[in-house]
Amino acid sequence: MQSEFLSTKTVEEILKRTLNALEEGKTQMYDVAEAARHEHNRVQQNLDQVRSEIQQAIHDVEDLERKFNHFRVRLYHVNKDYELYSENEKRSIYEEAELIREQLAAARERERILRVRRDGLEQSLMKLQEIVDKAETLVSQVGVALNYLAGNIREVNEQIENVQARYQIGQEILKGQEEERKRMAREIHDGPVQDLANLVVQMEICERLYESGRHQDAMAELTSLKRLVQGSMRDMRRIIHDLSPMTLEDLGLIPTVRKYVEEVSAQSGISIEVSVLGDEVRLESPLEVALFRTIQEAVHNSRRHANPTAVVVRIEFMPKHVTVGIFDNGIGFDLDHVRRKVKEGKHYGLLGMENRIQLLDGTLSIQSKPGSGTRIIAQLPVELSLE
Repeated sequence: MQSEFLSTKTVEEILKRTLNALEEGKTQMYDVAEAARHEHNRVQQNLDQVRSEIQQAIHDVEDLERKFNHFRVRLYHVNKDYELYSENEKRSIYEEAELIREQLAAARERERILRVRRDGLEQSLMKLQEIVDKAETLVSQVGVALNYLAGNIREVNEQIENVQARYQIGQEILKGQEEERKRMAREIHDGPVQDLANLVVQMEICERLYESGRHQDAMAELTSLKRLVQGSMRDMRRIIHDLSPMTLEDLGLIPTVRKYVEEVSAQSGISIEVSVLGDEVRLESPLEVALFRTIQEAVHNSRRHANPTAVVVRIEFMPKHVTVGIFDNGIGFDLDHVRRKVKEGKHYGLLGMENRIQLLDGTLSIQSKPGSGTRIIAQLPVELSLE
């Protein structure tokens, strides 16, 4: 039987593989940004081509207008001196004038269609530029998050002296971060990447509709395209915020929690109350991150699985510890069944909450049963200790 204890070199290899997995996730973020930039460049090329065609159309219209004015003068003289022209001459002049008139009308219509198409492409280009900007911001945010996680992994390696403990925590980090990387990749693939693909298809449809003169149908497609872009932007903002809530570092735990539950309440219609007991103080960064992620995961699980009408988030500051409670009036669940799933390596959200709190010398209590809602209580010591 293989020894349960691993060498430092083996643990280092585990951590190295973790960092490599995170780097692969970062590469996927770059691919999203590149796809957005490529589509932007393609639309820009189409717009440049349309603008060139408009200039040619304007030239054609001006040339035909000069020719038509010339024939109008000839028609004037024919009508004035009608008897001086033979029937063939008069017929020829009238036919040529009518041909020029039809060509002029067609050229003017082509110019109008090209202008409408140009306006549509310019609007699409503006929206695509917003997508490109947001995608590049997402890449930057992911890079910051990965650097932070990489630093945390190195810090764990430096601080944990017991080889067995280092092995266990390294495995938990590897599994948790790999799952997070897959979740992020899945969210981006199913959201913004799919939206970009649909965007290309809809823009091609708009082009064909404009070219065929079906302007109302084209405008309807543009309206649908606008909604698609807006939805993609909302998805990217949410992903960026999930990676790193800006207010947590700047303003602290309570303002960040209040902002988060306000957004969830507005989106879901669930009544969410935040209650703060004791004297609010700023905590060390790892404590605030752990407590916020616990609240975030608990509220997310409640919203997704419990169908509650009300959720209460209670944060209590005490001299030697801080306690967070999340209570909902949802459908509840069989706790024993869920714990069996956790032991089987499932329910990563619950496992992540427990590991996060335990790594900071805290405790996590979960109480639930079908039909009776759920109570989750996490308690952490105020003095951070990883020794």
